Amino acid sequence: MDSSPGTRDSLTALGRAGLAVTAATATANLLAYLPPVLGARRLAPADLGALAAALALVAIATMPGIGLQTAVAVAVARSGGRVVATRQAWLTALICGAGVLAAAPVLRLPALLALLTVPAVLAGLPLGVLQGSERFGRLAVGTVLLAVGRYAGVLVGLVAGFGLTGSFALGALVAWAVVPALWWSARSQTRAGGVRGRAVFTAASASLAILVASYADLILARWLLPAGESGAYAVGAVLTRAAIWGPQVVTIVALPRLVRGGAALRVGLASVAAGGAVLVAGAALAGDLLVRAAGGDRYAALGGLAPYFVLVGALYAITVFLVNALIAAGARRPAGWVWAVAAGLVLTVVLVRPATVGQLLACALGAAATSALTVGVTVLTGSAR
Repeated sequence: MDSSPGTRDSLTALGRAGLAVTAATATANLLAYLPPVLGARRLAPADLGALAAALALVAIATMPGIGLQTAVAVAVARSGGRVVATRQAWLTALICGAGVLAAAPVLRLPALLALLTVPAVLAGLPLGVLQGSERFGRLAVGTVLLAVGRYAGVLVGLVAGFGLTGSFALGALVAWAVVPALWWSARSQTRAGGVRGRAVFTAASASLAILVASYADLILARWLLPAGESGAYAVGAVLTRAAIWGPQVVTIVALPRLVRGGAALRVGLASVAAGGAVLVAGAALAGDLLVRAAGGDRYAALGGLAPYFVLVGALYAITVFLVNALIAAGARRPAGWVWAVAAGLVLTVVLVRPATVGQLLACALGAAATSALTVGVTVLTGSAR
């Protein structure tokens, strides 16, 4: 291994970047967790259900914003920072907002949720510029700012007793207020060049594929398992989610370097795999403690299954990294195998009809392993380009 001062300085800088992005991501996740917790204490049951549905709708509708960020980051890394994607950002954001506007009445939710969605998607442009130009300190600040924009206004509204509609209205005001700050932070890198709509669509569909594949077992549990088993599976799935997004910092930091090739793929993949192995080992040693932390004493019997729930998440974390590697390489269908695996999981479960947590978990584990393996082979062979 190269131990020259330049290499050591580079590794030190990446380590600092990783810590900053990790802290920012943890803060953003905490802010996302607070509205339903506070709503449970401030809202009537009917309004609490509406709050949960609204947050879920906005979360799904803003997934293309992650795709926009990824596409812009790849374009910036490839061109040396000379990218203009304002038109694509607005087009993507307005389409997402229109989707929420159409879905809100059907779900009996306030139409002003669209005003929360548009700025959250627009943020993908400046965040992508910062990620692609490897300005990870500013990216960390921007990640927290985006979370503040999405959740702080809603939190203040709930605390002040504004009710559901009033909280969403205040949330929209705060969300729009942070957009100028995000765009200003990335201003110096937004110049001549462009991001194609196809690139945004490809990255957005890849993000959606991973979301669908990794949440399919949770939805199937609700459909197939008895109420008690379904609730237990939901508790175990908390560990899966943590294992998926825990190593996310590696993917974020590695993406610009994946565009340039070299050792980034090997080092990044090894880091994600090693992180997953540590999480699985931790779950094997402290499964009971983790399950109790996630769901309380009533689910203590799940402790023996905790490592397997974590392993599902660790395998999907590898898939996330590999899919981003395909996006960086310019693959046309980076998530084709992920969609296929999600469909295969649904078909398998319909045919097998698992009746216990363990049986459904085995199906989910098989799907996660297949996803990581097939996407990994695609990366190695370059067959998706």
